[in-house]
Amino acid sequence: MGLGYQPSRRRLLLGSMAAVLPLTGLCAQAQGGSGAAPRPIRLVVSSSGSAEALARALAAPLGQQLGAPVVVEPRAGVVGMESVARAAPDGHTLLLAHSGSLALQAVVGTRTAPAGGRGSDFVALGAVASQPHVLLVPASSPVHNLSELLLHARFGAARLAYASTGVGSAGHVAGELLQELAGVKLQHVPYKGPAQALTDLLSGQVDLMFGTLPQALSQVEGGRLRALAVTGARRSAALPNTPTLAEAGVKGYDCAPAYALLVPRGTPADVAAPLSAALGKALESAALREVLKQEGAEPLAPSTDLNALLQAETERWSRLLVKAGVRPE
Repeated sequence: MGLGYQPSRRRLLLGSMAAVLPLTGLCAQAQGGSGAAPRPIRLVVSSSGSAEALARALAAPLGQQLGAPVVVEPRAGVVGMESVARAAPDGHTLLLAHSGSLALQAVVGTRTAPAGGRGSDFVALGAVASQPHVLLVPASSPVHNLSELLLHARFGAARLAYASTGVGSAGHVAGELLQELAGVKLQHVPYKGPAQALTDLLSGQVDLMFGTLPQALSQVEGGRLRALAVTGARRSAALPNTPTLAEAGVKGYDCAPAYALLVPRGTPADVAAPLSAALGKALESAALREVLKQEGAEPLAPSTDLNALLQAETERWSRLLVKAGVRPE
């Protein structure tokens, strides 16, 4: 499955152009000529919760760099992603999405993509962050660690149910990866957002959930939830005594979906380059970095090949979603 992200040569071209092209090029287009009000830039965010918080924190510094207002438009799921895929490739419609959302779009998207196949509807401008999750159970649960959870999953009388904020969400793919690597069966219960999922977890209506750090921390510290493990490759600074799933016994487990800023495929290089440069500058904002920290998100290493990472993760999560029974429309 080809995703249509910038190939290496195109990425290098954009990187070199970003260093020399002034950001005012896009702003001039946005204004439609001197003296006109700047044309707003839409920032569609494809999932709720932390993704929306990241989008709103990004909008202000990004708009400052571009000289035009950036308006956040929450449109969770494939509908929002398709709206960006169909938008004019003129730099005025952006998408903030993580690799789980891209996988969902690749599996169930209805748009006929270019020759690269499904999922090749976007060009990545740059990474925003990766976000590990936390495996949570209610404090009333008899499960106190991952080993006990897996024993219940394998030999319990009823299948354990795990909540997520929707099909294709980071919490969904985290659960699917656990099932695959640990060889257990869980029941996925998707919700439309984090509030109801967390409410049902706290009340014991579902057995477990892969939640974000903001969802988890106050509830864990307050003794209402128990954190069993974090999904990333490293422990969280906010939960230093909580092991990773790999440390807790699920060999090879690493699930911290990467958030990226994207534009529709076909966006010209002279439009994409200043957007990419503006993103780089916006990520230096102290206010944005503080929001990333609060949301438990982690900057990707500067050496990360974003296009290769998104390609690999989207293919990985697409396979898991298909295995879970998600089918093309």
